Amino acid sequence: MPEKIRSIIVGMGGISRSMLRVLDEKSWHEVVAVVDVNEAALAAAPVPESAKFTDLERALQETEADAALINTPSEWHYAGTEAALRAGLSPLVAKPLTNNFADSQALVALAEQRGIKLAAGQQMRYFRHYLTVAEFVASGALGHIEQIFFFNAKPRHQARNLAGFAQPVLWEMTCHHLDCLFAILPDLVPGSVVCDGFRPSWTVYDSACMINGLFRFAGGEHMIYHAGYSSQSDCYELRLEGSKGVLRCRGLHMSKNEMTYEFAERGANFEVVDLDRGRPPTIPWSLFFERWYAWLNGGAEPHFSGRENLKVLAAIDAAIESLSAGAFLPIASGERYQSVFGSA
Repeated sequence: MPEKIRSIIVGMGGISRSMLRVLDEKSWHEVVAVVDVNEAALAAAPVPESAKFTDLERALQETEADAALINTPSEWHYAGTEAALRAGLSPLVAKPLTNNFADSQALVALAEQRGIKLAAGQQMRYFRHYLTVAEFVASGALGHIEQIFFFNAKPRHQARNLAGFAQPVLWEMTCHHLDCLFAILPDLVPGSVVCDGFRPSWTVYDSACMINGLFRFAGGEHMIYHAGYSSQSDCYELRLEGSKGVLRCRGLHMSKNEMTYEFAERGANFEVVDLDRGRPPTIPWSLFFERWYAWLNGGAEPHFSGRENLKVLAAIDAAIESLSAGAFLPIASGERYQSVFGSA
């Protein structure tokens, strides 16, 4: 990679605008083209008229670039990412990589075949909350964690592009939840999962917009999981129970830096602890992009590489299959996913 990364932005919506607010401050990044089928979005893009395109193939042919930021709706991710890979660009794709596990595997295989670095936009683990909890867990204060409660739902009553989307929660929310969980407990290996999905009477979604699930992990850990888009108010709680005690984290949403922490030693009452003291709020995209840039220039493979992200997508795919099976389905040991987890 050259010292300055030249990017084509594909899809000039809210995600791209959030990214660019951070990338504009990075001396190593330059936007060289924008692609969007929406005329208003394209007109507002921060590039010259000659660098605005409605067709990705034309942009790839006419622009000298190193990377493509694919921030279209996820049902378009495969086509845009494949085109960028075949043009020799390093794609950074908004989560989920695709909303089809087999398609994601195909993109990872194509990237490896061509020696190109493919990344998924999994930035949530860089919020102060998750950095703080990961540090507390690593200190050993909880001992060996065996029980996890992960609840995160929000009142998203304007479905926008997810109204008719199949399994919007598992593809669009759970990908972040699992990645953040793996940030806190990097040795977790998902063993099996069973989920139930439902639609409250007030929902505006066509598919299951509320998910309750149980995850079993290979090390004996268990997780009770709840996520959704049609709660009547914000819901966020992460509870980690170990052999020495329990940590409870409560707030409005995973994407908020403000969090209340409560700790209880084994058998004792909860007490509020100020784990964030001295740690300023973070800008997740900034931390993410610094690691992305380092990887593009020869650094260690990150959690958000396409290959590593398949572990998250495999767990989601199994969770979706379990909705109709009504029983625990294997993940790491399952025939469909064994290649993702290796000998695990």
